[in-house]
Amino acid sequence: VDALMLIVTIQRPIRFMVFKEIYNIKCLNPLFRLGNVIPISGKDNPKDVIKSLKTARDAIAHGELVCIYAEGELTRTGNILKFNRGLEKIMKGLENPIIPVHLDRIWGSIFSYDKGKYFFKKPRKIPYPITVSYGKPISAQSSAFMVRNRVMELGAEAFPHRLSERLTLSESFWKEARKHPKAFCAADSSGKSMNYGEVLAGSVALSKNLKSLVGDSKNIGLLIPPCVGGVLVNMAVSILNKVPVNLNYTTSPEAFASIVKQCDMKCIITSKKFLEKIKIEVPGKVLYIEELIQSFNKTDQVMAFIQSILMPRWISHRWIFGSKKQRKMSDLATIMFTSGSTGEPKGVMLTHANVTSNLDGLYQTFHVDQKDVIMGVLPFFHSFGFTGTLWFPLLSGMGAVYHANPLDAKVIGKLVKRYKATILMSTPTFLNAYIRRCMEEQFQSLKTVVVGAEKLKSPVAAAFKEKFGIDAMEGYGCTELSPIVSMNLPDYKEDGVHQKKYKSGKIGLPLPGIAIKILDPNTMEPVEVNQNGLLYIKGPNVMKGYLNRDDLTQAVITDGWYKTGDVANMDEDGFLTITDRVSRFSKIAGEMVPHIKVEEKIHEILNASEHVCIVTSVPDEKKGEKLAVLHLDSVDVKSLVQQLKTSDLPNLWIPDAKMFHPIKEIPILGTGKLNLGEVKRIAKEVFDN
Repeated sequence: VDALMLIVTIQRPIRFMVFKEIYNIKCLNPLFRLGNVIPISGKDNPKDVIKSLKTARDAIAHGELVCIYAEGELTRTGNILKFNRGLEKIMKGLENPIIPVHLDRIWGSIFSYDKGKYFFKKPRKIPYPITVSYGKPISAQSSAFMVRNRVMELGAEAFPHRLSERLTLSESFWKEARKHPKAFCAADSSGKSMNYGEVLAGSVALSKNLKSLVGDSKNIGLLIPPCVGGVLVNMAVSILNKVPVNLNYTTSPEAFASIVKQCDMKCIITSKKFLEKIKIEVPGKVLYIEELIQSFNKTDQVMAFIQSILMPRWISHRWIFGSKKQRKMSDLATIMFTSGSTGEPKGVMLTHANVTSNLDGLYQTFHVDQKDVIMGVLPFFHSFGFTGTLWFPLLSGMGAVYHANPLDAKVIGKLVKRYKATILMSTPTFLNAYIRRCMEEQFQSLKTVVVGAEKLKSPVAAAFKEKFGIDAMEGYGCTELSPIVSMNLPDYKEDGVHQKKYKSGKIGLPLPGIAIKILDPNTMEPVEVNQNGLLYIKGPNVMKGYLNRDDLTQAVITDGWYKTGDVANMDEDGFLTITDRVSRFSKIAGEMVPHIKVEEKIHEILNASEHVCIVTSVPDEKKGEKLAVLHLDSVDVKSLVQQLKTSDLPNLWIPDAKMFHPIKEIPILGTGKLNLGEVKRIAKEVFDN
């Protein structure tokens, strides 16, 4: 169907390169001959392949349009595959331009491999929309790698067209819940379990109670751990067209106060039991979820169910959400605050379009169905938790099981086994706890384990695979990008076809709709395959901006490209690798020294799978900066420094023995990330004196 889409959107005749196996199909061959199609097959001998390439080359040289499917096969993964270098051979020495073309929304149609089959699928809608994007001409001598990146950029630019007819997050859940109200939706460690109909009706009833209590407040604080109640409250606030702001209950009192002030937050919804446990002083108006739920009477519950499930669709929507004109995809879905690990927390404004585009890309590559169940251990103030474990299952028709403490491995193991969870989204720090305390049989139902927030070290990945027999697959993202950029997932292997979606040590393939640009830090020009550079991201997942900080927004977003602050490279298959973080360098005697590389070498020497040290820097009068290392008491500093001196690290990268300081525990944030702000503070306090 791809060829048909091109033929009907361009006036000039196109000569297509077509697999010989398809070209020789009797009922299609006359049509192909009429269209002057160029047959080609990888199974042919080299002479026949060269002849086909030469035919295409001659046609281009004579001014004809030739369409090349550079991937060489149909994608079964939902990702753009590697571009073959036959493109370079055809164009070598020619001056004719290459026109990049991207077809969006074909995946998900009846013509794609969506849901694991090519045929016999119901169309999602009739007529079915397709977006065909033609890019500006690029040089004939562009590498296949560069052409692929340009096609991906076209995909990112086309992705917003998907969102023009989409509903906001809570409306999308309403639509999903009405399809299968009796399907399992959410449960938690308290024993509470609800189906889709109950969650929808409960959220609607809760929103009615909240409406008069929150008044005209726009940003509503939520101080609730991952649980069924947290799902209901997030949904209810979204139904009211308010902005749910999930508050970090592991942050400092100063950071907490800053978040409340920045949001002009007049109302916070929490739990009495939870508040007693975390002992945080909550300012302003406080609403307790226990009291809100107890205030429901039978009439409220029955009316909410009738409005949500039994009423005709258009009446139900109007009754619950009001006029469609009141809600736009450009409205804020949430404000996620960065951890504040390196300063005052920044409010990242994410719209419904931002989060929905990220969910679309996730759904296109993850291939889930209603039988899947996510084990939700990430807090909802964690961007991966908000998108991946709150909204992803709710809008995909899956079930989700929640537990408040991600380090409570014994309970999590029991929940995975009890609910037969198939997907676990976590962090490497939390995986270490599961390796130590969970039993092998508890994780037998898991099919996919994805980790983010920090680098997945090889010893952790190996230990997890050895114990549970499943690969922990690394992903990458950041709050400003809604948050998922790339992800490893299990390879596609079927019918003799093997398409890669996973490479150990890498952070995966970019999600559909996301464009990658890696620039040389000196020239700011795009680098070629496997070359390191500054990582930039473009797509509809890029945040609206920082709350009340246009200056910070402009500093990181230029022409739609978000500056991640990471150093990365991309291989020819499109897999990304993060090699360092710009902010984790020290300039010592004019040379840039990477903290992460020093940390990795220390952990390698100590054969440590968990963080036992962290490298930072302090000012130095002679060299500008000097490295400082905070470490656990168990580390033998004298022996370590001796081994560092005989390692392959440059002398300038080796910290002085006097710059090591013992601490009781490595500072970790509630998100599972290193608390770099606290590390800096301790180092300054210890070494500045």
